[in-house]
Amino acid sequence: MNNVHRLSFVRLIGFSLFWTWLFLVAVSPSPTFGQLLVPWAIPFEIPEVGFRIAFLLVALSLRHLLATRMGSLALAAICVVAGPLTTLTLCLSPLPTFILFASVLAALTDAAMFLMWLCYFGYSKIGQTAFFLVISYALGSVLCLAAIALGHNAMVALSAAAPIASGIAFIAATRNDAAAQGESLFEPADRPSNVSNIGMPKSLVFASIALALYAFVFAFFSARTASSEYAFSSGPVLQALCNIASAAIIISALLFSKKSSGLYGVYRSIPLIFALGFALFAVAPNAVSSIAGACIMLAYLLFEALSLNDYCNVVKTNDSSLLKYMAIARLCASTGIFVGWVLNFGILHILGNKIEPEFLIAICLVVVVATSTLAFTDRALNDLRNIADNRIAQEDIEQRPDKQLLVKEFASEQNLSKRETEVLEYLIAGRTTQYIASKLFIAESTARTHVHKIYAKTDTHDRMNLLDSFEEFCNRRQQPHQN
Repeated sequence: MNNVHRLSFVRLIGFSLFWTWLFLVAVSPSPTFGQLLVPWAIPFEIPEVGFRIAFLLVALSLRHLLATRMGSLALAAICVVAGPLTTLTLCLSPLPTFILFASVLAALTDAAMFLMWLCYFGYSKIGQTAFFLVISYALGSVLCLAAIALGHNAMVALSAAAPIASGIAFIAATRNDAAAQGESLFEPADRPSNVSNIGMPKSLVFASIALALYAFVFAFFSARTASSEYAFSSGPVLQALCNIASAAIIISALLFSKKSSGLYGVYRSIPLIFALGFALFAVAPNAVSSIAGACIMLAYLLFEALSLNDYCNVVKTNDSSLLKYMAIARLCASTGIFVGWVLNFGILHILGNKIEPEFLIAICLVVVVATSTLAFTDRALNDLRNIADNRIAQEDIEQRPDKQLLVKEFASEQNLSKRETEVLEYLIAGRTTQYIASKLFIAESTARTHVHKIYAKTDTHDRMNLLDSFEEFCNRRQQPHQN
């Protein structure tokens, strides 16, 4: 097995262990420890997701420290320590105070493991990010189901070992990859000039809103059914099976379409899958509730994977901070999940366990319709597709064997200085301003000044506009050879 295949295998196994651990421990009701309750009979999911939101906010505020080699090692260390401690705490005592402490540890492990692996996968080529994501989802689900089949002792052992193995795999993979590529995988980037006032394109803002709303629907349904006669229509086992199904759908879309374009067709099917699930639950909740629950879970998992892929596309195209965007993505999903569980808990305490399925369906359908018609519209979807297309064009330029020679000719034609030509080479290769400054041994502000001068001399206004101009130049240079 060569180094590239070995690294890919380590990545997949490392991230899949996150999902294995999540399903065994942190998804209610836990197959390993059952229905967990903290003080005041509050479900484990509520404090765990609440603490996760707090940790993600801290990660956002400290992103410039975490977006370094030492920061990535700190994330790995957190999951190696906090992950097995979660399992140990839950094994020691069933008391609500111990379970509350375990929820803090679980939230730390979730946030750390998610950020470190997504910040590693995120810089993969177009289509590869989605592929790595869903394959990891599926592998993690298979490992979880295997542990469940082997019994309680196997589940306890794997839930303790998975975070440790994942952290070690991450450290090994990033060290080997950094040595091969000569760069840091966790480098922060400057804010691009063509984004909205909260630091991201409007289409991704709408996708983030949709992610939070769909997460709410998923959590509200799961929380209501997990403690009812329809318990088999939710839970980690069904979610693991849906993960495998979502991987098959997304991989099929990648295989039978050009690069990532097929993924945007899958996006359009998500509201329909949600609607099918709720329709089945309304018609025959006792007979087909598991199928209905599978549709609802599948719709959410598809949207989560696709939106994470688009977060990565935006980062790669706009030269943004991957750690920042991944923290925002997880924060949006976690917020929706938190609100769904809290609302269900509040309703149960007011109305008891007498909520009719029609009431549940009405709330969820209103949210799904509002999301698909007001938030994540065709316009937002098409904008995300255009970002993916821009990234494809950028990668096509980066892969040209004669790129370096053409860059120098392009720089000469545009009357760029020697230093500006050096900066241009890094810009065309997709590097951040911070990376350019470190490689050329200049201040980051100086590198940024060179970038602005390049834009001015080439009559462009951002990286993608510059790449379009370079693409036109390359086409002109290649035409005589083709003739």
